[in-house]
Amino acid sequence: MPATLAFFIQGALGLYMATGTAAAIASALITVASYVGVSVGLNMLAQSLFGPSRPKPSDQQITTQIAVGSRYRDYGLVRTGGQETFRDSRDGTLGRIITLATSQESRVIEHLINGNVVTIGSDGTVQGSQFHGAIKIHARHGSRDQSAIGQFTAKFPTWTTRHRQRGCPHVAILAGPVKPDQFSEVYNNQMPDYTQTRWGASVYDPRKDSTSDSFDPSRPAYDALKDETSADYAAFWGDDTGAPRGLHRAGDPASWEHRIDDVDTWEASDNAALVIADFFAHPDGFGGGYDQVNWANIATEADHSDLSAVTASGETVRQWRLWARYALADEERRQVLADMMKAVDGFCWQDVEGKFNLVTGRWEEPDLTLTDDHIITMTMTLGTQAAKTVSGLKPIYTEAQTGYREQEGAIQANPDSDDDPNADAQPLKVYYAPHHNQAERVGHIAVAQLGERWHISAVCNAYGLNTLARRFCRLTDMRVGIDGWFKIDSVKLRLNERPLKVDVTLSEVRPGDWPSRNEASWEGTPPLGSKIVSVPSAVPVPSGLTLTAVQIALSGAYGVAIEAGWDDIGRPDLTVRAQYRPSSGGSWTDMTVDQDARTARSGPVSSGTQYEVWIWAVTLTGRPSDKSAIVTITPVADVALAQPGLQVSGGTGEAIILVMMPSSSNLDRARLYHSTSNDFATATQVGDDITAGPGVTVTITDPGLAAGTEFYWARAFDASGGSSALTGPASATIS
Repeated sequence: MPATLAFFIQGALGLYMATGTAAAIASALITVASYVGVSVGLNMLAQSLFGPSRPKPSDQQITTQIAVGSRYRDYGLVRTGGQETFRDSRDGTLGRIITLATSQESRVIEHLINGNVVTIGSDGTVQGSQFHGAIKIHARHGSRDQSAIGQFTAKFPTWTTRHRQRGCPHVAILAGPVKPDQFSEVYNNQMPDYTQTRWGASVYDPRKDSTSDSFDPSRPAYDALKDETSADYAAFWGDDTGAPRGLHRAGDPASWEHRIDDVDTWEASDNAALVIADFFAHPDGFGGGYDQVNWANIATEADHSDLSAVTASGETVRQWRLWARYALADEERRQVLADMMKAVDGFCWQDVEGKFNLVTGRWEEPDLTLTDDHIITMTMTLGTQAAKTVSGLKPIYTEAQTGYREQEGAIQANPDSDDDPNADAQPLKVYYAPHHNQAERVGHIAVAQLGERWHISAVCNAYGLNTLARRFCRLTDMRVGIDGWFKIDSVKLRLNERPLKVDVTLSEVRPGDWPSRNEASWEGTPPLGSKIVSVPSAVPVPSGLTLTAVQIALSGAYGVAIEAGWDDIGRPDLTVRAQYRPSSGGSWTDMTVDQDARTARSGPVSSGTQYEVWIWAVTLTGRPSDKSAIVTITPVADVALAQPGLQVSGGTGEAIILVMMPSSSNLDRARLYHSTSNDFATATQVGDDITAGPGVTVTITDPGLAAGTEFYWARAFDASGGSSALTGPASATIS
């Protein structure tokens, strides 16, 4: 929006007056049109519904690895990846530099690895037992005098101390080597994917610059805003994200004052008026220049943006905010400006001095009225063509509670559509809006104008110049019976015609289209979402670990093993692992786990030796819980039982069996088993348990047998249920 545009229009006025229009009329025109300039009038409906597609917030949360990538600039609170500008591996350590943006930014809110928020120690080490101290992250904020990251250049000297990336926030990631059995736990079999939540570019606030013409020391609570102990400070600087809006430096509050020529005195902010003004002025934005901004106007609009609004969920948020990220190479600057204006129902223009002005969304009764005296020709349409196809609008905005990604809001129904708005609502992409309340407010304003409203294209005489740099006007034309309020969608001068004509397009509006800040019945139901916490959710540690000794038979002797049990974790997606080792030291050995039974069994262990056991849980992706507390046990194997003797002879319809009880002091009983095959799995016990003493031979008759071959086995038991090795089979032929 160069200042020459204003002079071009003034020149056109001169041509018009040279045609013979009375000087008095010309003087009146110039007096009334004291704002002569070019306005950016946005047709909300057309821009919202049928404009070009925009990058989604989630599209920004990746790290690109391309040879030549675009630079990015951020405002407000954003979560992004970046451009990988360096990668190398040395001595088992993977090193990466990720450039996040182009701007001097102020504060990192969260570091994330693979989508999980992590805590960084003072030395850059990522905290958490699952990382084993292997990953380090070092950040720079993009200051104009920042140095290279020494911890990185020390490891990778090809990234020298001259690689400072001044003016570019970036991070260095050092992913160190780990033991083979820890690799899956630390890296989940992938290169660490890094994203960052942070405040974006610092912006100039004329309300905090006592040397500025727009500084007003009587502005309410200005002095209180510098007092961190005051309620006004908390109300002004706090917001619904829990992070301060103004990120002041420590020291004398006088040092907090902004200076337009010193970016180091500026602060991060998501105030919509301040963000839009900075975007217009900044060389990496619209490029208009800071001296081409009407900062008195911006101060007024910044106050308006800071007004509180009550949400449907009972929160109090500031009315108009912007969280924005745009690509310098890939996105057209005027479209970025249009998107910003759309997210705050805004309107901007250049005044007669060529300076940038704006208003953020609200209804203001206009002081301009067009009548049939000013309109040469006019075409009228009642209702919009879009109303026939758009049953409702579904705002899509950025939601912090769902990871700073795009989120669908409540549907705003078209009041004059017979179709169900829930069946095919049109998306309203206001990605720069950071809250449901703000997105729905914009949707409410837009959908109201889908109804039975007048849409007018008029050709006006020179009086139509008064519509320049105005957002609203009143139209009264008794010839067609129209008398109402209208939004000025566009103004076009017919500079090649004499007398001068002005084409104006208007859309009917009503004061009630702009909802109240103090009630939110129009907002609809906010989406459900889980607040992003500062640390990833921990994997629960299994509880209730108990140990028992289990007797096992080993080639005629007794051995012993350890069995572990634990309580139900309550999560079927987790598997439990268990290990044991002697308490005196040694390697941990895995136990065989029965997940359904919640038990684990060791192999044979030494009788009379103390062992220790621990368990832990693992997710489907391999992320482990902490280890449980160690529990100890000293298992003891029972004294070995000898096998019983066994002799079998056949008779007519019966078998005679001799069972010789073993001479073992721990003998309690014996059992005799029978089957018609030599497979013990098919055998059943013959009679009751045999309870004779050690060394005693017991004779047993098994009657009622059919002719053929029968098979028998015997086994001894002690009082605890431990058994000897099996004796048999011994066979007998029955006649």
